[in-house]
Amino acid sequence: MMDELFQDHDRLAALPLEQIPSILARVAAIQSVLTARLLATSTVPVASEPKSATTDQLLTAEDAAVILRVTPRWLYRHANRLPFTRRLSRKCLRFSEAGLRRWQTSKKA
Repeated sequence: MMDELFQDHDRLAALPLEQIPSILARVAAIQSVLTARLLATSTVPVASEPKSATTDQLLTAEDAAVILRVTPRWLYRHANRLPFTRRLSRKCLRFSEAGLRRWQTSKKA
């Protein structure tokens, strides 16, 4: 049934409202399993990667702002110009700690 729904957008639009919550729950469960699998495989360090690449952390705007001594709002306004910005989704930004520190060091020199 799920495959049929995803392939037929008109059928999705015509779904009875009472069926939508259960379908959304099933989709969320599938998404959780697939996300966990992706995260589990991405944490295994690859031998050819430099050590710094495997120890890099993604920081929230608040954490990165503390390190840079700016406000989170400043980070969001300048995110497109900062080389250590990582866009996880349309509305979710994170900041590479290793990239941030390299950028910070280059600005001091």
